[in-house]
Amino acid sequence: MASTKVKIPTIDFSNPELKPNTPLWESTKIQLFEALQEYGCIEAIYGENPNETREGIFDIEKKLFEFPLETKMKNHSEIPLHIGYIGQIPHLPSYESLCIPNFLNPQSVENFANIFWPHGNPEFCNLVKSYANSLLKLDEMMKRMILENLGLETHINELLDNFVLFRFTHYKGSSIINKDENNKYDGLGAHTDNNFLTFVAQNQVNGLQINKNGEWIDASISPNSFVVLSGDSFKVSVTHFF
Repeated sequence: MASTKVKIPTIDFSNPELKPNTPLWESTKIQLFEALQEYGCIEAIYGENPNETREGIFDIEKKLFEFPLETKMKNHSEIPLHIGYIGQIPHLPSYESLCIPNFLNPQSVENFANIFWPHGNPEFCNLVKSYANSLLKLDEMMKRMILENLGLETHINELLDNFVLFRFTHYKGSSIINKDENNKYDGLGAHTDNNFLTFVAQNQVNGLQINKNGEWIDASISPNSFVVLSGDSFKVSVTHFF
């Protein structure tokens, strides 16, 4: 897909003074809400995850996708919406993903790890929990800001109790990695997410694009930040209350 070099909004959430009912909080929540309305996404700077944790996640992700297909296929769930292993799709030959469903369940990470390491892998579990728990703090902060903008802050617990997924995604042999601009192809086609917010970390590959008014924008971000996307549930909330 042809793209335009437009920078998506960047917001820094790493300031320890960013607390509710402060001037910094008030200005940041307005900036966040306006950016999500205008672009549907932001680049979020958040320094709670040290580099070694982030790099550890990407390293272990590579190992997960090296397991045989029959092992990866055991990552499935009775919950709808394709929660589990996705891959071997003819029109998406490069795309694979694995999912830890219901991440708020204390045993979810261990249950996922046991698929690949039947005797358990405490190092993997601790790494994933450390990485994800810091993102859950950012998720809570952003959701609280959004609901305050909507005048719905009293409903924050309902939103935080919602279903949380942790997904590993892999694009096999993508030419994006070797920067071959003339031979790039879609790893995953144009789509929207049906949840409220999606956090995306890219492993030294800026392969994500955002559609704004029919124009594709490269979501080029720094290595230690996240792309945060507003999903369909966010759009429904904004449409309903504005």
